[in-house]
Amino acid sequence: MRVTPWLLLAFLVPACHAPRSSTTSGEPTVCVLDAQPEVIAVPNPKPGELNEFFDLPDSPAWWAPAPVDAEREQYRAALVARLGAEGLEQRALMERQHAIHTAMVGKPGQREAENTGHVLDGSAGKRGPANCLEWRLFQRQAWRYPMLEHPTEFGAYILRGHGRLRVYLSGGDSVGGPLRHEVSDRVAADAANDFEPLAHLHNHPFMFDRKVGDRTYANEDSVKDIGGALAPSLTDVHAWRNMREGFGLKGAWLTNGLDSMHYTSEDFDRLSAWD
Repeated sequence: MRVTPWLLLAFLVPACHAPRSSTTSGEPTVCVLDAQPEVIAVPNPKPGELNEFFDLPDSPAWWAPAPVDAEREQYRAALVARLGAEGLEQRALMERQHAIHTAMVGKPGQREAENTGHVLDGSAGKRGPANCLEWRLFQRQAWRYPMLEHPTEFGAYILRGHGRLRVYLSGGDSVGGPLRHEVSDRVAADAANDFEPLAHLHNHPFMFDRKVGDRTYANEDSVKDIGGALAPSLTDVHAWRNMREGFGLKGAWLTNGLDSMHYTSEDFDRLSAWD
């Protein structure tokens, strides 16, 4: 069972880690995040909490499949070494997680199997490779907190309009974090100004070597859940529905850095949430 008390948002790395943003022609590459985003101040930040805003030119490059680069291939190779190529397939991960949820007979966590079941039977979500924007956000989080050694979750509000792409990211050094109204209020204001709230993105990290009571919220039932599966939790869907009601969220994306699942606002009603 994937236990998260709230939906999670993202961190970005310092400017010294930003990817190079030039090509042989001297023109800036398009699928690169600004190294100096605006920082959004919040009261009483949690350990490591950071809330940032990116205003970027929109381009098809953001939505193209993630580039093949050394970091991404090293990450894939490390996972294959743990799971094997077949075990890393999204359906295999989903089936493994579904079996863990289903076995929690009579416990609240058993209901998480409702969403893995919807994804497995094809009634919700669309799978594909991570796109460039998803990978860039995942990559930056992994630079700050190595994703396999120190798994964390990140997320982003993604809006498009007026030829621009706006990305709001927040998070901390944890696998849980608050949704700040200082951020969501700005998202709602952008949506009222004809920016389409395209998606909320967050990641489901792989969590190996879990122990009961550790920072991954493992308990006796979930300790064998290695994560990486891209069905939403009941908490995820509850948050997505609130975002749809609050500012018209059009969709939600989940990624593990290699694969992604995209859910439409109609999927929010096909999926299960906490009552």
